[in-house]
Amino acid sequence: MIAVEIVPVALPDSIDAHDARDFLDYVTIAGTVTREQSGSSALAQDPAEVLARLRETSSATWVPLLARIAGRAAGAAQLMAPADGSVLANLSVFVPRRDTGILEAMLIKAAEDQARSRWRTALRAVSLHRPDPEGDAIPAASEDESVPRDPQARAWAESGYTLERVTRHAVEHHDLEYLAAEWRKALTV
Repeated sequence: MIAVEIVPVALPDSIDAHDARDFLDYVTIAGTVTREQSGSSALAQDPAEVLARLRETSSATWVPLLARIAGRAAGAAQLMAPADGSVLANLSVFVPRRDTGILEAMLIKAAEDQARSRWRTALRAVSLHRPDPEGDAIPAASEDESVPRDPQARAWAESGYTLERVTRHAVEHHDLEYLAAEWRKALTV
């Protein structure tokens, strides 16, 4: 069995710092997956801007996670816990197509553990998907929309999340669209 290591990402002083490797791998994985899932680079984020956002803690606590397989960055996740004292936390998981499978579930569990340690009991996750009108789908609880039963959707559903809502987005300057799926789960602490 291949060993998977999932660790919180320490925020470097700058993106050029000698200890920035994990952070840059985290941003690269998130960007790669966002492009794969949306079909566009329009949602790409600059590493310096990501670092500034994660350092800003007055409105939320951010916990980026990185998964490595045999030393290679293979996936990422993040937890965002608003500083308003609510029980809500937002999760995102990023796994490139080449590494899909059990890694999504492992990252979801690691992000949930981070939420539990911060006493968060209501989780919301957003995932991006390409439409597949012919394939098997997971229907949303509150509307007539659905998302393809791709590895990411399966991982959220199999981890106990309910698909609440699906929003369609057009990709600018392309004849493409992607789906943003909102998932919810109640956690016990």
